[in-house]
Amino acid sequence: MTRSNDPRAADLTQLTRISLDTNNPICQVCGHPLHEGNDITAYAYRAAGEPAYAIGYIMCGSDVHEHPTVFTRGVREYVLTGHIGTCSNTQTQSTTFVFLDPTPVVTSPTTTADPHVHPDAPTPRDPTDPPQEEPTPLLTAVREHARSDGGCPRGGSE
Repeated sequence: MTRSNDPRAADLTQLTRISLDTNNPICQVCGHPLHEGNDITAYAYRAAGEPAYAIGYIMCGSDVHEHPTVFTRGVREYVLTGHIGTCSNTQTQSTTFVFLDPTPVVTSPTTTADPHVHPDAPTPRDPTDPPQEEPTPLLTAVREHARSDGGCPRGGSE
């Protein structure tokens, strides 16, 4: 057996048949129920030092919704397309939903928060970057949201 030095190939091996960790898969964007065989886009992550990936959330279709554009340094992250499969355990009479045929769309390595869009990704569009805004200074926020009568800004009580 030949060993590959390609970390992406090792990651994809680990991500194939990874549990979706839900009994009722739904799209996290539109709430559409998902079933075995449906195409999905998934966000997978593994913190530095952790041995295994986890699925953060799933979305319906092959990249039809906007996917994450802000990534975290110290976490290896993937946006992947694939489809839902099932794995059955006859001893416990249970079925687990799993991710099949993962194809990377975007990767962010642990050493940076910058995304890498794969040129051979099955999607024609790049992820969009949210505008980077400076935090609102505390005094400005207080002035903008305070009421002249001293009450709660949204009319409720605290």
